[in-house]
Amino acid sequence: MRPDHLAVTVLASLEGMGPVRLAAVLDTAAPVEALAQIRSGRSEARLPAGLLAAWQAEARRLDDRVVAASLARSGISVSRPGDPEHPDALGADIDPAPVLFRRGRCFSEGEPRVAIVGTRRCTSVGRDVARDLGFGLAAAGVVVVSGLAFGVDGAAHEGALRADGAPPLAFVGGGVDVVYPARHRELWDALAQSGTIASEAPPGAAPARWRFPARNRLIAAMADLVVVVESRAAGGSMLTVDQAIRRDRQVMAVPGSVRNPAAAGTNALLADGCAPVTSTDDVLLALGMSGASRQWPSSAPSRTVPAHLQLVFDTIGEGPTSLDRIVAASQATTVDVLAAVGELAGRGLIVDDGGKVRRA
Repeated sequence: MRPDHLAVTVLASLEGMGPVRLAAVLDTAAPVEALAQIRSGRSEARLPAGLLAAWQAEARRLDDRVVAASLARSGISVSRPGDPEHPDALGADIDPAPVLFRRGRCFSEGEPRVAIVGTRRCTSVGRDVARDLGFGLAAAGVVVVSGLAFGVDGAAHEGALRADGAPPLAFVGGGVDVVYPARHRELWDALAQSGTIASEAPPGAAPARWRFPARNRLIAAMADLVVVVESRAAGGSMLTVDQAIRRDRQVMAVPGSVRNPAAAGTNALLADGCAPVTSTDDVLLALGMSGASRQWPSSAPSRTVPAHLQLVFDTIGEGPTSLDRIVAASQATTVDVLAAVGELAGRGLIVDDGGKVRRA
């Protein structure tokens, strides 16, 4: 592999070497020279006391041949600003990524890109909306950008992959070879196969909390437009919104119930003047694209409600329904309602919607 790619990988692997420090080190010397200086105990970059000595010892322990073999074995590509395979949007960004590690396809430069973000603790409605938007946008040729996290992120990528359209792009908070969250392994592998997973974190890096805000700026920088599906008043998705505003990217939001705390942030964005998203077509119009979008296909088999559950099922609406309302409407005991609700959920006939239930 290229010597500068190998050197920047070793540099990025040093403990405490985040994107800001890496950029500062590379401002003083090219990667190969910067690594040689650190291994000899020198650096022109301003560093905290004691850090250079720790880096010197660590850099000397890291074997370049082992690092190169690990990259090749994991199928991980490396790019830096100025490389043909490095995204223009990140190389020319106000806070450029000094290095990117990638699994999957090369970065796509031709198609429009839309970030779909939101809370990890979303409702089932928010998950469905994110999945539908991901499907519709990808089917229309739009690259869906997100973070592969629980909740809105994962649902958006699931929809994009199902569309078999534009390949989705994920920026993650750890190494591209470190599946996080672990329960997303199947989704992670599918995205690496059909789309792109990228990160500033070196291979093997754990998804430390401090890496996620830096990751969010990459999502905003790569997107032509950001859609917030569900967001609480504060959180990672709102940090992505802040980064999008810094870059003059349009932000749109999906309206939510005023009683849903998971929609407090999105509703605040709408109150501040962000355009609402009620369907994929709203996003396509904002991108200057016309034509009706494809809808998520319904492939679920027809399910019959057992007779002993029909009474309780009939009292549950399409929207969130409280247990108290079900008890009052069905005139059944609370114990019987709880048992019926549990069985209905187990059969996939209803879903939990933030403490309430609704028909699936």
